[in-house]
Amino acid sequence: MNNATNNKAAYGLLVLTMLMWSTNFIIARALHGQIGPFTLAFARWGIALCCVLPFALPRLRRNWGKLRQQWPLLLTLGLFGIGLTNTLVYWAVQTTTATNAVILNSATPVMVLLLGSLYFRQRLSNRQWLGMTLALCGALLIVLKGNLLAIGRFHFGGGDLLVLAGGLCWAIYTLGLRKLKPGIDAMVQMAVLLLVGEALLLPLFAMEAAQRGLPTLDGAAWASLIYLGVLPSVVAYLLYNRAIAAVGTAKAASFLYLMPAFGALQSIALLGEELHWYHAAGLAAIFGGIALSSLTRAGAERGMKRALRPQKS
Repeated sequence: MNNATNNKAAYGLLVLTMLMWSTNFIIARALHGQIGPFTLAFARWGIALCCVLPFALPRLRRNWGKLRQQWPLLLTLGLFGIGLTNTLVYWAVQTTTATNAVILNSATPVMVLLLGSLYFRQRLSNRQWLGMTLALCGALLIVLKGNLLAIGRFHFGGGDLLVLAGGLCWAIYTLGLRKLKPGIDAMVQMAVLLLVGEALLLPLFAMEAAQRGLPTLDGAAWASLIYLGVLPSVVAYLLYNRAIAAVGTAKAASFLYLMPAFGALQSIALLGEELHWYHAAGLAAIFGGIALSSLTRAGAERGMKRALRPQKS
């Protein structure tokens, strides 16, 4: 299978990943009145861990040596990717609006590119920056319902800092994946990251449970929580990790703008909201920006791979 075919498959995985992650925000907003942010995060990743462990434990012994070699990096990935990113967003939506959260979350792809440029000395082409800007405008067009001037009424609050912090944590996780050496079984890697995240969340969950008590959930809430713990938490993460390994961080970053677009489409399909011109225009701009960001020159791609190649000591 050639690189072009591998890239097309990775782009398909990224689209599917963003579709599943967009449902994460909808379900989290639906459950936030019943479950506290730390309890929601702890329960979500706990369900994910229960799904992964039966596959990971039989493979742990033959992966142990590689895990020991890279344990500081795995600890960092589990801390930022599992323990902090979504927890900060869940915490933020307690005090900030969903619109503010989505707008500020749109800074995450830019953080990925800027950190990649600083850490990996990864040069981005004008086409990539243009594509990222076009995708950002498309996402904002959907969030602001066609009135980009409405961003002038944006009010910055304490919860908004948590959204930005969550985006920064995700950028660190995404770039950290590029440093991870291949060879660790995907299920074992996922189980280790989940264990790290759960270890961080355990005291926060205990504190919240002591203050608010354990939540009482109905059947629909349990079904939503189980879905959240399986598809957005396990399947989507595995697909994202695989796609990053195939196409790199710069190309994958622009796909994050699909989340508000998919969220709007799900609101139309599931909640009966009307389809407006800005939905179509925003989605077209996002896909156009992704195409511009992904179709880079071969020379730029080779330069990025050289920058990411481990150096001999």
